[in-house]
Amino acid sequence: MENNHLKDFVISIVVICFILFGIKDYYLFNHAEKIPYNSTYQDLALSKGLLDKINNIEQSIQDRKSFKFNVKKDPLEQNLIVKTQKDMEAEWRKKVENMLRLEYTIIPATGNKIASIVYKGKTQNYEIGDKFAFGTIVNITAGEIVYKQKDFVGTLKTEKIPPKPEMLKKNKNKRDRSLNW
Repeated sequence: MENNHLKDFVISIVVICFILFGIKDYYLFNHAEKIPYNSTYQDLALSKGLLDKINNIEQSIQDRKSFKFNVKKDPLEQNLIVKTQKDMEAEWRKKVENMLRLEYTIIPATGNKIASIVYKGKTQNYEIGDKFAFGTIVNITAGEIVYKQKDFVGTLKTEKIPPKPEMLKKNKNKRDRSLNW
């Protein structure tokens, strides 16, 4: 019998605690609604200078959301000071493309002599008397042309495309995983 009274007593205490917590919660909720939106303590929370900085940052973020970048490189890339391998290869290609080089000469037994000159990425064939980027071709011999520009007479010899620098060649430390079963 005593266990029944003890059980009823514990249940009644739990119910009374729930009622008291409910009343306390209701009181705190009503008290919280009475706090005005523009508090008298608002100036203590943020100084005018700090509030202006926050507003400037917010405005900057909004401006950047609508801004369209027109640069070729990623503006958020962290290593713009250090050239990447892709940048160095593009630089090498541009250097090779802007070279003036004699690619080959054709000297037939009969007919016109032909010289193939590469300049700014374009290959063109020239004969004696034709004008090219540096002057007029005066003579074509095996592997060499003689050209004249005003009073200057120069020669241009055949040359191959310069090899890629070692740093641009593929990294040999990486494994070839094409046949990795």
